Amino acid sequence: MKLVKPVFSGLLLLFALCGVTRPAQGYETLKLLFEIRHPLSYRDVDGQLGGILITPVAQAMAKAGIPFIWVETPFKRQINQVEKNDEALCAVGMFKNKERQKFAKFSATVLRDISRPSVMLAHRNFKPDKSMNLLEALSIPGTRMLKKDSASYGSVIDEVIERSHVNIVSTTAESFNMGKMIAAHRADFIFVSEEEALTMIKTIPDGDKLHIFKPQNMPQGPERYLMCSQSVPDELIQKFNQAITK
Repeated sequence: MKLVKPVFSGLLLLFALCGVTRPAQGYETLKLLFEIRHPLSYRDVDGQLGGILITPVAQAMAKAGIPFIWVETPFKRQINQVEKNDEALCAVGMFKNKERQKFAKFSATVLRDISRPSVMLAHRNFKPDKSMNLLEALSIPGTRMLKKDSASYGSVIDEVIERSHVNIVSTTAESFNMGKMIAAHRADFIFVSEEEALTMIKTIPDGDKLHIFKPQNMPQGPERYLMCSQSVPDELIQKFNQAITK
């Protein structure tokens, strides 16, 4: 884990809102777990965190008066820490599914990214017919999907994956390294946003071995949430929800 300097109330909002709010009384500093995934989350040239996911969450925390700190954490560890429930923390930008709802609390939607549906970033040897829908593409005999342990792609895609019986190649690698694995043809494809896929093609060694495939009728980008441990008070989540939805 990599701790990022504390962000209490509106400190980050000096750059976004130019405003400061008083921390809510009686709340300990809330840990917000994240990983770098442009355009969702990134550091600018000055090292400041930003992104289409990071910024609205920081704004809502400041508006609600909730003291918090960013903690850079690998994806699988985020899931484990929320489930372990040793302290009050939230993983930022998670998809909601039935399995996760068994051990976690979820906020209101923090990002409804309908303009960035997932695509298949694939090795150039994997070229399904352009007329195929998602289920048909995943059901091609011998197809190998690279999937991060415990990852979800939203309820619609998760259900299609299960129905297709596609061969799953599991990994604990982060997204950029997963792209490298596809370029090395250790699997046929991964699911990422189109913008992230384009970035990988440009920046990954042997990126010319990658291409984007868009199945027919691909679902819109699923909603993302704060996925919080049971130690996070309901009242705090409610305060955040009120701030993020206004």
